[in-house]
Amino acid sequence: MMSKFIRVFIPAFVLIVGMLVVYAIAIALKVETVSAAFLLGFPAIAGFLILRFKPKGTLKGVVKSVGWLVGVFLSALVGSLVTGQEGLICVAVAVVPMLLGVLAGGFIYMLFLRWKDDTKGALKAVTIPVLALLLVGLPSKEPQIYTITNEIVISAPVDVVFGMLKSIPDIAPDEIQTRASHLLGVPKPTAAVWEETQDGAVRHSFWGGDVHFREMITAFEQNKRIAWDFAFPEGWVADGIEDPHVKVGGRYFNVISGEYILEDLGGSTRLVLTTRTYDNSGLGVYAEFWHHFFFEDFHEVILDLVKMRTEASI
Repeated sequence: MMSKFIRVFIPAFVLIVGMLVVYAIAIALKVETVSAAFLLGFPAIAGFLILRFKPKGTLKGVVKSVGWLVGVFLSALVGSLVTGQEGLICVAVAVVPMLLGVLAGGFIYMLFLRWKDDTKGALKAVTIPVLALLLVGLPSKEPQIYTITNEIVISAPVDVVFGMLKSIPDIAPDEIQTRASHLLGVPKPTAAVWEETQDGAVRHSFWGGDVHFREMITAFEQNKRIAWDFAFPEGWVADGIEDPHVKVGGRYFNVISGEYILEDLGGSTRLVLTTRTYDNSGLGVYAEFWHHFFFEDFHEVILDLVKMRTEASI
């Protein structure tokens, strides 16, 4: 039993370490890791090699082979967290396409084995044109602007709600429900402070003691609308909070602008919060899902807080 464990453990350990080394080299060389080519291509190659070096005479059968494949790769992902190569947010975002890639790599390896046994060339005649068409047909994704909108109805007059939006001071932790984004390491908001300057109004947003960004006010209509452009100056976030591969204002991701719209419902108010974000990852619908995941989470936190405070004040 011990010898069988060693026969399985040593190849698994070598593969995990090898994958971490290759990934570290890719990061050092500034390879574009936030791309469909890398998120699917790197794990596909890894999946091929994981099955190629599966210990002979052990882990027989499709289920055990898939378990070996997925187990080694997930262990490497955990290793990237432990060694600091990746942050929790990046791993959470990347895990699905990378698992699909590693499974595809395993499938390619099984296909490769069939190719070796295909003496008549029938399999090659079918798969080579299909693979060529897939590669030629891969779409080139253009940068996208996503508009994320959420709304809430507050049982208070529109002027009372509007007055609550400019500054939201001293937000206690128990006023904010812990949501999925917080579990991934995003801090809870602690204050929003309105400031009048010579160049116009600015609202300072604070998340904990480590995050401070600005909302440069671009439109202000009493009891109707507040709009702003986001500004993330140098040092706006403490080291270690922002994931290096999904940096705000970086090559792949940015937060552009936002606005509140208020609608008078005759004694109550509909409050609409909108944020516009930029994405250059090329991941299409998958990237759009994560934009909505994080910003709808944040919107609902703010809208619920405004509703609770406003209704409690009247």
